[in-house]
Amino acid sequence: MHPWYHRTFGGDPVPPLTSAADGVATWPERAISVAVRLAGDDRLEVCAPVGVDDLLDGIWRRNPRRVSRAQSRARLARHNPAVRRLAVRVIAP
Repeated sequence: MHPWYHRTFGGDPVPPLTSAADGVATWPERAISVAVRLAGDDRLEVCAPVGVDDLLDGIWRRNPRRVSRAQSRARLARHNPAVRRLAVRVIAP
């Protein structure tokens, strides 16, 4: 994604990702920076490089690793999580 990300979303070029966890750590909100996969032995493996507190606590907060304040405000206006999910608490960028 590093060759095209800045052309598509603006900002400075980004360095190449080093792993799947590194990629998950750049997702736009902290609560969604979580991935789960089914391992070969039927165990669930959770990848949560920024933790799961925001997800479990229902908090919408910008992940500053890749998303600017302006991008986060635009996402917040577009998704309007506090209206769609009344239990969500928004921490404005």
